[in-house]
Amino acid sequence: MVRAIMDRAVARSFQLLEAMAGAPDGARLSDLAAATGLQKSTAHRIIGTLCALGYAEQIPSSRYRASLKAWELGAGVVAELPIRRAAAGFLHGLQRATGETVSLTILSGEDVVYLEKLVAPRPVKFRTRVGSRVPAPLTASGKALLAARTDAAEILDRLNARRPIDIPAILAELDEARRRGYALSGYSPGVTSIGAAVVTGGAPPTAALSISAPSDRLAGGKREAAAEALLEACARMAEALDRP
Repeated sequence: MVRAIMDRAVARSFQLLEAMAGAPDGARLSDLAAATGLQKSTAHRIIGTLCALGYAEQIPSSRYRASLKAWELGAGVVAELPIRRAAAGFLHGLQRATGETVSLTILSGEDVVYLEKLVAPRPVKFRTRVGSRVPAPLTASGKALLAARTDAAEILDRLNARRPIDIPAILAELDEARRRGYALSGYSPGVTSIGAAVVTGGAPPTAALSISAPSDRLAGGKREAAAEALLEACARMAEALDRP
């Protein structure tokens, strides 16, 4: 009984911390309570504990946000991920070859998480940043990963239980991605993204690289040239990961 209460308290703490992390300008107590389904008194007590531990802070206008200590915790985990270290050189090479924004994502459940993003000299406004978590079918890299996996239908079913999606339409896109060799997405308005999975000889792929740019900069032959550079980078990265 005590363990169950403790587990529930831990879960609520992380729910509130995630809600605060999703509001970089801070959020009011009432909004945080509503977002997590908690009573205001419960939310206030837990936030007070998070503030005392240094993982949250109160800012002007009676708002709360996640602190730099929370960022340090996540940044330390990401910095030590082998896939991020392995991808660094290939991401820089891909950006030099294309002149556009390039990203590294990994599959996490039914979502992709952005581990790295190198922004182009001529940037556009993106909805995603390092640390963003997005349902896999909404991104080019996510669709590329699903297209390369045998359990794609199961992943889509789990995602559909969270939020309704058009599974037949997505499966058709995955078929097209397999035929073409890469996936496309327009998750951000006016921006086209090209994604390809890093397929090694071992387990099902969990990492992908992507290129994002204003749609007019990836029109016609430019898209094919960018896709070719992307596929080459993914192939070279896969070879590097397969080496003993």
